[in-house]
Amino acid sequence: MKKYFLLTSIIMVSLTFFDPAQAQEERKLPRPPVESSGSIIINWQMLGLNSNQTQKIRNLRIDFQKLSIRLSAESDLKQLEIEKLLISPTSDPDEIRKLMREKLEIDAKLRMAALENFISIKSLLTSEQLAKLPRATTLR
Repeated sequence: MKKYFLLTSIIMVSLTFFDPAQAQEERKLPRPPVESSGSIIINWQMLGLNSNQTQKIRNLRIDFQKLSIRLSAESDLKQLEIEKLLISPTSDPDEIRKLMREKLEIDAKLRMAALENFISIKSLLTSEQLAKLPRATTLR
């Protein structure tokens, strides 16, 4: 269940979101980090991004997605190693604990990367856009 939640969270973080009216122009803008209570949806059109901001946000999204794919794969591989040791009759419990700590560190890196990505996106916004951000945001 925890693995499913993590995978779902990762997928939701890496998906793009947009206002349907902006489907063509804004379809590649990233989602902010996903919290356990739901995901945050931003109406980018309401913020009035200029083309430079849009391009920078797209670049941040691509960089984050690359990192997300790598970290997700590492986490999945650690999970497989853990599962293999768990069913092995001669596995060392300390080795299982070590692998679990490593997996949790990878998962934490991914969550922090999602947070840093969103903070980087916010840093591209003007003070007027930041003031509009709460009104342009909905929880899903």
